[in-house]
Amino acid sequence: MSLVDLFKILSNPVRLRALNLLAQRYPDALCVCDFMALLDCSQTMISRHFKQFRDLGLVTTEQKDQWVHYRLNKDMPANRWALLQTCLQQAAEETPFNQDIIRLKSLRDRC
Repeated sequence: MSLVDLFKILSNPVRLRALNLLAQRYPDALCVCDFMALLDCSQTMISRHFKQFRDLGLVTTEQKDQWVHYRLNKDMPANRWALLQTCLQQAAEETPFNQDIIRLKSLRDRC
């Protein structure tokens, strides 16, 4: 994963919001249906964004029944992990990221 690729990922608001939500739940996973509800996006849109995450090694996946569950990849290079954490710590203090965190805390298990 190049630094340019990582910054391209982080430059999209929906992708940054999704990574922020994963960071809030780390090391636990979130289901694609959770992202649909929290980000008000279609399953197709979420899957497209998460394909980019997988391609860059930012997330791992687990299939449970019909749903895919995502979690941050604990095995990503340490320098990338540190950069991602720094960006997400800043994002967590801003709108809409902090509103996503509030909604995440009230989210009930869907699948």
